[in-house]
Amino acid sequence: MIPKPSLLVVVLALSPAMSPPQCGRSPSISVSETPSTPSTSTQSAPTGVTVANVNERTVGAIKMYSSSQLSVSWTAPSGTVDHYEVAVTDGVTNTLTTATTTATSRSLTSLKAATAYSVKVTACGDTSCTKAGAATAVTGTTSAEYWQLQGSGNSVTGLTKIVSDGNARISATRFGPEAGTNRDRLQLYYGPQPSQGSPQALATAFTSVATDAAVASSYLSFVSMAGTTGLISPPSSTTLVSQVATGQGVPLSTSMGSKVRLFFEAAGADNKTRILYLDSQDGYLGRDFNSGASGVCTTSADYSSGGGCVPTIAIGVDGDATLGNTKISNARQFKLGYPILTDWRWGGDVGTFMVFTTEATSACTTVGMNHGYAVWSGTQWVVQYATDGCPKLFKGIQAGFPMHIGGARYKMYYGNPTITTGRVNGSGLPFLGPKTLIYADGASTGASANVDFEDWESMTSARNVIFLWPNGDQLDDTAEGYIDDFHFLAPTGSLSLQVMYLAITNSTLPPIGASAVLVNP
Repeated sequence: MIPKPSLLVVVLALSPAMSPPQCGRSPSISVSETPSTPSTSTQSAPTGVTVANVNERTVGAIKMYSSSQLSVSWTAPSGTVDHYEVAVTDGVTNTLTTATTTATSRSLTSLKAATAYSVKVTACGDTSCTKAGAATAVTGTTSAEYWQLQGSGNSVTGLTKIVSDGNARISATRFGPEAGTNRDRLQLYYGPQPSQGSPQALATAFTSVATDAAVASSYLSFVSMAGTTGLISPPSSTTLVSQVATGQGVPLSTSMGSKVRLFFEAAGADNKTRILYLDSQDGYLGRDFNSGASGVCTTSADYSSGGGCVPTIAIGVDGDATLGNTKISNARQFKLGYPILTDWRWGGDVGTFMVFTTEATSACTTVGMNHGYAVWSGTQWVVQYATDGCPKLFKGIQAGFPMHIGGARYKMYYGNPTITTGRVNGSGLPFLGPKTLIYADGASTGASANVDFEDWESMTSARNVIFLWPNGDQLDDTAEGYIDDFHFLAPTGSLSLQVMYLAITNSTLPPIGASAVLVNP
């Protein structure tokens, strides 16, 4: 990649009346500074520069602040000021903005959670800022993200199910105003609770009313259509489909056919797992993926040559004649990263990325769970490789989910299964360990509109994500470790409401589909 200047897209809004610095749960704020010596231009520097946390909130016994905002305020120097420049950096990305002459405060938004920022305010005596007085930089740290599970009490049994028969393999899709029957609705692609002898399935469920941030049921309650829509594992193995697993429904733009592309993982007759896809036959309704007479894919004939549900390979594995990828033994548990806040549909943009799970790879990593990285070329998904011939990997992560946060910026949540604190011996259910997140900015390397593997922060920068039970208690290591198959979404298209759809168990009960809401966006 060709390095280029870093850029953090930080929205700065005027704030005429800022609150004084607030104390709370380890906000890590520096509230004092020493003005720098005025420049030879005789322009004096601002004084009393203060960075503070904002939007204080208490849940149970825990006090928190916004995870993406800070405020900066200062006292104007003597003399005439043309404008102020506010420089903000976290040591990785930075931005520079201006303020009007009358403003002595700013709101800093679109920041990273649990991140220390350095803020420098400069008073400019002319439009080009050749007359400048810069105050010494001060620091402030955003809060960690707090996600509160929905329901009552402080156990899995008290959680509200997002769909009555929800089990695992949770994925959520948002439809916009052009989606006809599904206009402004949400749809799950999920695994129903298994019954004795029943085949594994990928069903659909939908919200019955238009999404409204003020109506929780419009984004937290789904009606199951299991058994009548979606995909069901065939009774006998076909070449590509033996067991259907996790899926993600991606609405396509008008130029791509105005339908839903259902990406899904499936083990084939050779017991290798690949990432496949089918396009919907019912447009943006996104429930019928069988081009034959049946509305559900269920028989071996459906998935076999000439059937109505013959999938296309998105990510193949080592040894495959079609889209094979060396040193990838299985490709599983994946997610696409596309700019859903810009448009709820994917336009097939070149450079769109996908993360996917793969196991230990000889000579590349001994860690059991890793994530590979694939980029859409315009015609196929191209797995990214390093110069040593190994796939580029996020090592030691599971269930990674990239969430669009505006422009070419994303945050990615994942479990760290290498940390086993809290794991229950004897439980056969997946334990993913603590949940953390890292950030990416397409402006870091390469084309600024694309998010390359190198645009992601190092995993050593990962921030802890904190989970709360409905009553406000914090989840312990065991409870958090058994959260799996999660999908993050801004149901209304605004980051002011962020919801997590997830599978959770107490290590013994079958997982259920539940939800959590970010309480301090």
